Parts: sequence; structure tokens; C-alpha cells
Amino acid sequence: MSAIQYHQSLPLSSSDEYVPFQTVDFDLQVPGRKLLAGSIRIEGKVTARTNLTDPWTPATAGAASSAVDFASNVKIDNVAGAHSFFDSWTTETQNRGVIENLQNYNRYISMHGRATLAEDDFLSSKLVAEQRGPTELNGNYVLQPIVDQAFVTGQTEQPAQRSKPSFSVKIASAFNRSAGGNYSFDRNGYIRISCILASNQHVLFGGADGASYVLSDLVCRYVSVPDDGKDEPILMRSFVNVVSSMQSTSTTVSARVPSSQVSSLSMSFAEQAHVQSSEYNSMALEQLPEWQSVEFLFANSLQNFITYRITDESDALERGLASMESAGHDMISAKTLKANKGTIFGLDFKEFVDLSKQTFTINMKIGDSGITQAPRDIFMYFNTPQPIADPNGRPGWSYTKTAGAEKFNYYFYSGVYETARLRDIKGM
Repeated sequence: MSAIQYHQSLPLSSSDEYVPFQTVDFDLQVPGRKLLAGSIRIEGKVTARTNLTDPWTPATAGAASSAVDFASNVKIDNVAGAHSFFDSWTTETQNRGVIENLQNYNRYISMHGRATLAEDDFLSSKLVAEQRGPTELNGNYVLQPIVDQAFVTGQTEQPAQRSKPSFSVKIASAFNRSAGGNYSFDRNGYIRISCILASNQHVLFGGADGASYVLSDLVCRYVSVPDDGKDEPILMRSFVNVVSSMQSTSTTVSARVPSSQVSSLSMSFAEQAHVQSSEYNSMALEQLPEWQSVEFLFANSLQNFITYRITDESDALERGLASMESAGHDMISAKTLKANKGTIFGLDFKEFVDLSKQTFTINMKIGDSGITQAPRDIFMYFNTPQPIADPNGRPGWSYTKTAGAEKFNYYFYSGVYETARLRDIKGM
């Protein structure tokens, strides 16, 4: 049996084209093998049009065309790239059901990218494959048709010979953000990942009204390794998204999160009118006008009521970056975020907090009364681990050695691996 095998899954409901708001499902299953963590990619082609009147590839050179070019100024967010096409992702397994439901997924990718990726980082092949680039102009370039044939000087390009630009993205789903063992298909059953494609207004911006896109040739690719029979714990990182609005100079937001293990909260903002407009980038991390303070109220793991009040904007940004870092993202930098014109607020809880049985409250104050006429959306991402249940049905994260009684194994993950002896443990 080959140590590594490459697989592909076509959508369960195959189509020539996939349009905004459409749901696309993929099933992953290989008997006798395990999914290699971090290997799931979505590939496809995109056709972006400036209007629905003219053909995308005219039959004769010089004829009217709806294909995106530099003059049209139609583009996608250069930081999120092809991730922009996907509004949400749902992951479920045969034995456990739904393990994550990632809403406003493309904005989360925008937040992560603006906090971690410097200009030179975009020059890597893996990000180029995801249609990501260092400048806003890259978001226009990646939508333009590709000329398959090189033309010598003086020869006229034939638009009919153009092809659709392609992409290959490593989605930020739970199985691509995991630590520990690999997922066994034999013990846990199939994996189904489903996406909902984002609206035209949430993806394309900068051009005239009427710009649209469709995807084609969608396929899910992944890698498997032989099933070694080991029951290893798997810890996956995910998030829960909550959206609220800010319509006055003093706003209180209350949220209930269906998770007992939340490590941090990351927030970004956008004017509501901009989110629904084809003129503005709906994934931009906009500043709050005349921001004054933010206050977080919740109970920690010991049921002690905690209040964090932040009045310094630099402090608020630093805490926002720390919240992204606690979510498992490295290379977090305030300098990078500033260079990418982003604003992220948030809080690293420094522990796992149970928000399933309490209300998490945020108080926000700004000085600009104009917000009543131009309300803002608050996009909150509660970062949380998603453990796979013990295959033997044992609760929690306690794993007992099945052979021999000379020791027991206790697994946990905090970003690094360390070995502790029993004599080092002072209490439990």
C-alpha cells in the first residue's frame, strides 16, 4: 500500500457552472486510510463578467466583451484572493455530525491575512495559486482571462483563445487546522465539507453595478496515508461567528456562543452600506469613527466576573492581534496590519472560557454621532478548539493506556509539545 495517495472528489451535485448562493458539497472517504491533516484544497476556475449583455470571449478581436480588464476596475480582495468566493463552510463527519459552521468565512481570511502577510509574503507560489497578491491591483489581474498563446509583435490577439483563470485554495477548515493524529475513515466514517458561494456584491467591487462571477470545474483534492490503527486524539481549531450592529455612539452587544472552550475573540468592522455595495470592498477592516473605548464582560473558568475596559487604540489593536495569535495564527504583526490598512480589536482570554451557559457582553463607545446615519456591522469571531471524540467512547481528553498498568497518558495541546513526569505534578 502506497504511503501517500492523492485523491479528488467532485461535487455531489455536479454542474457546468456554480453561481452565487449555491451550496456545493464534497464527500471525502478512503477505506483503510487516514486523512493527512492540512491536505484539503479546493480548486476550480472563475469567470468574472462586467455585464451580462456582451460575451465573455468575443468571436472577433475588437468586439465588445464582458471579460474583466484593467479598464473595468472590477476586482476581488487581494488579501483574501479566491477565498472571497466562499461565504461559509460546514464540516461534518459520519459519526459525529456537524463539527463546525464557519460563517463570514471570507472576512475571517481577510483578517488573518492582513495581520500576518507582509508584501513579500504574497510572492510565494502557494499564495499566488490562491489568487492573492500584495496590491489591490492584483485583485483585478487575477480575474482577467488568460491568453493561452503568445503573440509576436504586430499580430492581433484573438480573445476566443483566452481561458478562465484558475485557483487552488487551502481552506481554513477544522481538518486543515489540526494537531495530533490523522483522521481515520474506517473508525469515524466519511467527511463532508459544504460551502455556500458568496454574493456578487460581497466578492466583486470597484466596477460598475452588474459585475458577476461563476465558478466551474470545482474539485476537492486531499491526501491520505495508511491507517496505522492508532487511536490518537485530534485537536482542531475553528471559530464561531456572530454579527451585530452599531447604530449609536454607545452600543452594547450581547452574544451567546455554543462552545464550552473559547480561547479568544477577534473583531472587525465595516459600514453596512459598504458591505452591500459594489463600489466598496466588503472585506475591508474599517476603522471606527472617533473610537473612544471598548469593554468586555464575562465570567472566567472559576466563575469570577471579568471586566476589561480599553481606552487606548494602540492597546486595543495589540489585544486584537493577540486574539488572532491565540487562535493559532503565527507571524502576527501590528506593523503588518497597519501596512495592510486593517483594524482588528479583540481579547485573548488566556484560558478556555465556557460561553455556552453565559452571555458575553461588549460595550463600545465612539464620538461620531454620524453613526446613526451610517451604522456599522461588528463581525465577531470566537476562536475555539474542536476535539474529535475518543473512538472508545471515553469522555473528555483523558486517554488511558490500554495495555499495561505502569503508566497513563494525558494529552493536551497548547502550541508546543512537552513531557511531564508524575513527580512534577503538584495537583490536578
